[in-house]
Amino acid sequence: MSFSTVRANARSRFNETQIYLNHIIRLEPNDPQIVPSLELKIMRGLFQVQLYACLEKTINDVIEQALRNISAKQVKNSHYILPFSVISLYNKLKSIKDSGYDKFFLKSTELFSEISNSNTVSINETMFSSTLQNVWAKTIEEVVKAFGIKGYSIPLSSRVTVDELVDKRNAVAHGRESASTIGERQRAQVLASKMTVISTVTSEIIDLFDTYCTTNGFIKPAAKKYY
Repeated sequence: MSFSTVRANARSRFNETQIYLNHIIRLEPNDPQIVPSLELKIMRGLFQVQLYACLEKTINDVIEQALRNISAKQVKNSHYILPFSVISLYNKLKSIKDSGYDKFFLKSTELFSEISNSNTVSINETMFSSTLQNVWAKTIEEVVKAFGIKGYSIPLSSRVTVDELVDKRNAVAHGRESASTIGERQRAQVLASKMTVISTVTSEIIDLFDTYCTTNGFIKPAAKKYY
């Protein structure tokens, strides 16, 4: 799967979500003073669950595709930019975490030795899957930073929308609130605005990682000529 496929799949998911939103719009009373039906409130609530699914699945697809592309390059450890060691040497870092204090220095020595050698390591494309089960704005930014990508942040207004969407999805999925309660007050115009924000965020992430992989942003500038 290429990034063009990631884009196409994301577009398909958002198109389905738009069809669902169009149905909500047709059911919604023109007069905001009219109390919406229970059916409409449920649909509004479930729309946010569906929109969240677009976000989570697309972000996971982007990260997995990036890791597949990088793994295929068979880059030597010493040629990765230093921040990318968080990913390339993930197993070593995890080993330090799990080893206990008595093996801390031994495992740390192995880690720093690995960074500077000419070995190539296998990169697990699903290493972020558990982290990305709840795609908060902060989570997205932390994952981007783990790749060594600098200067990316989600605008404040978009952060609020992303985090609100995650919270409402979790409230429905875990039974804290019913879909009708979530969808009670937010009319279709608000839902459409949320969809625009989420679509924009996912498109920016796809573009960000597409450029990162195309330019071999994970490789030290002096070593790019080898790849």
